[in-house]
Parts: sequence; structure tokens; C-alpha cells
Amino acid sequence: MSRVFTDPLVAAWARAFAFTLLIELAVASPLLGAAERSRARRAALVAVANLASHPAVWFIFPALAIGATARLALSELWAVLLELGVYRLALRELPATHAIAASALANGASLGLGLLLRATTGWV
Repeated sequence: MSRVFTDPLVAAWARAFAFTLLIELAVASPLLGAAERSRARRAALVAVANLASHPAVWFIFPALAIGATARLALSELWAVLLELGVYRLALRELPATHAIAASALANGASLGLGLLLRATTGWV
């Protein structure tokens, strides 16, 4: 398994995924608390949602033959909608506004902080 992370693209994805997950846990978990009291279950749900969306953002969308801005917009829309769907399916009693907020704010925060980190340090 350690050979997988020697591939530079996979290693960059793993770093970006860890960063994304930390940010999205901090933002989405509290917003999911309206329907799920267990912090562990909220954290697991955020992790599952990100595992469902993040690989495509890194490995599929960059291969699309469209402009960089369109790729970014499409990949972020994918992440927001897929994670919103995961939250709504898993927490049916969660108000739609909380699910939308959890997904959109978490993805916006991870994207914004990721772009800032890349611009200021070149990381990821």
C-alpha cells in the first residue's frame, strides 16, 4: 500500500483530502447537530460524504476538456450536491437548510482555504 502514496498525484490527493476533511469536519459537523447528537456519527458522515466526492474532484474533473474555471465550478458543484445528498439521505429529519448550509459552507471553506494555502505557500 505504501507504493500507492509514492505516486505524486496520489500523494498530493491524500494531503489535500486530509486538509479538506479537517476543514469540513469543523464546519459541517456542528450544522448536522440539529439531527444527529453523536459527534462520532456526524464526523463519520462528513468523512463518508467527502470520500464520495473528493476523489472525483481530484482525478476525474481535471481530465475534462473544458476551461479551468468551468472545471473548478463543475467540480465544486458536484461536491456540494453529492455531499448534500449524503446528508439528506442519512439524516432524513435534518432540515434542508441545515443540509445545504453544511455542504455549501464546508466546501466553500475548504476550497477557499485550500486556494489561499496554495497561493501563499505552494502547498498541495
